Amino acid sequence: MKATVRAGIVAGVAAASMVWPVTAMSDPGADQGMRYVALGDSRAAGPYLDAAAMIGGCARADAGYPNLVAGSLQAVAFTNVACTGARTENVTSVPQPTSVGPVPPQIDSVTADTNLVTLSIGGNDVRWSDLVSSCYTELPGGDAQCRTDPGTVSRMDAALRSLGPKVTATLAAVQQRAPRARVLLVGHGGVFDNRGCWPNIPTSDADAVFVTNFFSRMNGVLANSAAAAGAEFVDVTVGARGHDACAPSEQRWYEGRHSLSLARALHPTAAGMRHMAQRVVEVVHRTAG
Repeated sequence: MKATVRAGIVAGVAAASMVWPVTAMSDPGADQGMRYVALGDSRAAGPYLDAAAMIGGCARADAGYPNLVAGSLQAVAFTNVACTGARTENVTSVPQPTSVGPVPPQIDSVTADTNLVTLSIGGNDVRWSDLVSSCYTELPGGDAQCRTDPGTVSRMDAALRSLGPKVTATLAAVQQRAPRARVLLVGHGGVFDNRGCWPNIPTSDADAVFVTNFFSRMNGVLANSAAAAGAEFVDVTVGARGHDACAPSEQRWYEGRHSLSLARALHPTAAGMRHMAQRVVEVVHRTAG
């Protein structure tokens, strides 16, 4: 189900949700108004964050970063089709099965007059949660030493090699549908930092560093894909240090394996979504004038 929101509604959502100021600046939709479409997976959808996420099969929350971006940029038209569990093919060509039936490819919501698109994708393509699970320990103080395991390293390398072409093709397809749009690819990371905290992040510190480096490499792949497709990359790890899943609950922007908030495990909290929205808006404003 598509969530299409007019500017007044979006501004109300943003006013209730955002706690950081945004300076009025020029934007890519200044001549005709911002016409914004949000695509992607659960990092955009925000499963479980609010009551809206319980409606439909995509677990799409009003507290997700796309709604906050739309409000901040005063979009005159906003369509959010991000869907929990989405892969690149669900953006471009393959209907995505959900608990209430299949949803059409997300790209169907992108039109010729769309002038801003955000995309969060890739995590389900590489199945990152499965990849890092070999780093988990059953008891506190353990060390799985996944960082030196050839199988784990090989699987991660293969996943990242296959990701780039998929994302580049997805971005190219979006730009073909909306040639005048600015397309922003929103990065990954934030859950892990350079420490473990059993059982929430049940790894040794050394393996936590290894996992954090995996996400750095993944963001490198995404940034390269964005550059190759003429899109822009948004690094959400900027300014997020100390807000990982091992941080105290009041400072946490991302949940670990045991969520202490409404957010789904291993996903951004409401505060994390506000941070991601701020990073997107900063990129829009930084290069819009």
